[in-house]
Amino acid sequence: MEIVVRPTQITDAKALAELYAQPKAYRETLQLPLPSEAMWRQRLENKPDHIYSFVAEIDGKVIGNIGFEHLQRPRLLHCGSFGLGVHDNYHGLGVASKLIESVLDLADNWLQIKRIQIEVNSDNQAAIACYKKFGFIIEGEAKCSVFRDGEYVNTYYMARIKH
Repeated sequence: MEIVVRPTQITDAKALAELYAQPKAYRETLQLPLPSEAMWRQRLENKPDHIYSFVAEIDGKVIGNIGFEHLQRPRLLHCGSFGLGVHDNYHGLGVASKLIESVLDLADNWLQIKRIQIEVNSDNQAAIACYKKFGFIIEGEAKCSVFRDGEYVNTYYMARIKH
């Protein structure tokens, strides 16, 4: 089973709506439940030039997504951040790793990004372990920073600095 990563296309809107309608996908991201295809189409049609989006496919089915933002404030041009989601039925197969590898290559070898910073729910042990595998470290914790399933949860600030 080969995981193929490619740039996101506007025609992926329906697949992204399905992906982020999965309980784990919206629970562990900042997405709301039951996103519409129209919302994703609008998001993709109006994507700024400094935001890069990729999908992961298996056998032509979109099963993962990552969005990478190259920060644009003058004193933050060396920084980027990303958010990702994986379809609930495809966890544990290396999808997130493939997506992260794609944005690390872009950041390290093409955009001159020195620092990549992310936020992750502090109870999402699988994601934290995945990020640590790529050199991300926990720099801090934000208390009650995300509202999810009727309660507030903490998030970790993680970052990777290219030396």
